[in-house]
Amino acid sequence: MRYYLSEYEAYYMDAYQGQFSRKMAEWAISMMMAADEATGKMKRIVPRQLSEMEEVLKENDVKISDEAIYTAWYLFNMCYADYKKSLEDRKHIAIYIGETINDPDGTDGDVLACFVAKMCNKGIAIHWDRLM
Repeated sequence: MRYYLSEYEAYYMDAYQGQFSRKMAEWAISMMMAADEATGKMKRIVPRQLSEMEEVLKENDVKISDEAIYTAWYLFNMCYADYKKSLEDRKHIAIYIGETINDPDGTDGDVLACFVAKMCNKGIAIHWDRLM
């Protein structure tokens, strides 16, 4: 399968090298949902702050590049939305983020590529020009 980038998606990828921009991360996080434990119904999460994520990474000695900071923030929120049982404490969330971003056989765009695939599967358009 060959994948062709739209003009704005190509601009975005050139500018951010496959990482989340701040605007992309904010938008992606704003759409995250989780099952309400009391009702079982899906509802939007309360976003975790970037400063909280930085604190969690620091206290667990997890280092990521400056370019990957918003990708890490996206993952941080995704952990709280989707992986409550398997990543039940701050240490394991930090380790997951570090291992995902610093995966030795991964690429800089892996996390964003997964997000893009999810949006395509859901039929949600990504307005690349607005997220730079």
